[in-house]
Formats: sequence, structure tokens, C-alpha cells
Amino acid sequence: MINITIENLWADVDFEPNESQRQAILHTRGPLFLTAGPGSGKTRVLLWRTLNLIVFGDTKPEDIFLGTFTEKAAHQLKEGLRSLLGLVTNRVGVPYDISKMYIGTVHALCQRMITDRRFSRDHRRAAAPILLDELSQYFHFYHPRNFQSLIEAAEIPDVETVNAFFGNLYQGAGSVSRHHAVMRCIGLFNRFSEECLDCEEADSRTDDEILKRLLKMYQAYKESLAPEGRPAMVDFSLLQQQAFGALERFDGAGHVFKHVIIDEY
Repeated sequence: MINITIENLWADVDFEPNESQRQAILHTRGPLFLTAGPGSGKTRVLLWRTLNLIVFGDTKPEDIFLGTFTEKAAHQLKEGLRSLLGLVTNRVGVPYDISKMYIGTVHALCQRMITDRRFSRDHRRAAAPILLDELSQYFHFYHPRNFQSLIEAAEIPDVETVNAFFGNLYQGAGSVSRHHAVMRCIGLFNRFSEECLDCEEADSRTDDEILKRLLKMYQAYKESLAPEGRPAMVDFSLLQQQAFGALERFDGAGHVFKHVIIDEY
């Protein structure tokens, strides 16, 4: 039984939330959307809200998903939450373990989700794909053998044609630069992945020959990341897609987390 209040803890660190911050911190039921600019204390509010859920809301840390978008921000969230929960432990002697809590960057949490037994019908751990960062994705695409294979699969004659597909919207359109072609394709293909685009369905719904070629190239790109006999690879966008797929395949996915909190949505 916790015999302190959150106001006691605020006093310990000389924190006086304004009314909007107070309402956000104490909100525990239903969705909550906050608009907050730089310097408004949004990270602090998220941390205190998470503490409120754990300490006063009887929520287990592993039942909370707390995600952000940079490693620096993720580190600040972890250390900040440990520090605040340490205040409670010093006050009442109750330890809090956040080692099982989903707290980190969205991509790191997506990778963890793919291998989490809680999202599997048979409670077996799935194999984790090899994650390509932005630079690794670029070099995979840029490699002469890989790039040639992709344009051949799409029946595209050369680099210049790929660049021409993008018209005058981008620097390098219509040039013979493989770099420009790779950068343009990566940008488009990442968007396809983030939108969970189905290549066959998209192809059946368009008469645009350029789009049809790019869809074939995108499909070939995804296949190149899963070579036979070797571990599958994913880029950041496909990683999110795989995590989403894991959620869709498991009927009980909506009951794993009680609270999903996103910093900088």
C-alpha cells in the first residue's frame, strides 16, 4: 500500500505542474492526445504520467509501451523514469523493475515485438531479422550487382531511365547517376513499406507503366533482402511493417499493453 501521493513526489523535486500538465499526468483512462512545442515540458509530463500509472495506477511496467524516435530521447526516458521511480523506492521501500518494460525507440521496440513470445500463438520466439540502417540499406541498393538485378527484374534498361521516371521533381532526374537513382528509389520504396503497399493489388489498380515498373522493382528489392539460405534482412520501414504484421496475426495483440505512450508522434 503506497502511503504517499504524487503531490508529495512533486514537492520532493520542486515540480509544480501547470493545470494542463497536471491533467495530462493524472489522465489514466481512454485516449489522450497532447500538442506541445519545444520547451513545454512534454517529456517530463510523459515520465510523470508513466510513474503515476505504475505507482498509483497498479500498472505493471511490462504492460506499458513507451516509445520515442531517437536514441538520445530513449536514453533520457529510461534514465528519467529510473530516477523518478527511485524517489518512490527511497520513500516507501518498494523497488520497481523496468527491465521488461517496452521503452525505447519505435524501431527498437518493433524489433523486440517481432521476437516477443507474447505476440505468438504458440509462444515461440521468432527469429529476429538483420536490421539494415540507412547507410547499409543504401549500399545494399547501390551495389552494382544488386542494382542491376533490380532494374532487370523491372525490365528497366538503365540508370537514366530510372531517374527519368521521377521527372523534374528531384535533382538528378534524367541523369546517369546511380546515386540519384538509388536515393529516389529508397525514398519511394520506404513510403511503399510504411503504407504496407501490396504490389499485386497496386499493379492491378493502375495503368501507369512507370508505376508498374517501379512496383516490380520494389518487389524485387524486398526479395533481395531475403536470399535463400541466408538470414532475412529488413530496412527501418520494413521492420515497422513486420511488427505490424506480427500484431495483425495475433488475435490477442490488443490486450498485451494496457497503455501505449508515444513521444513526438
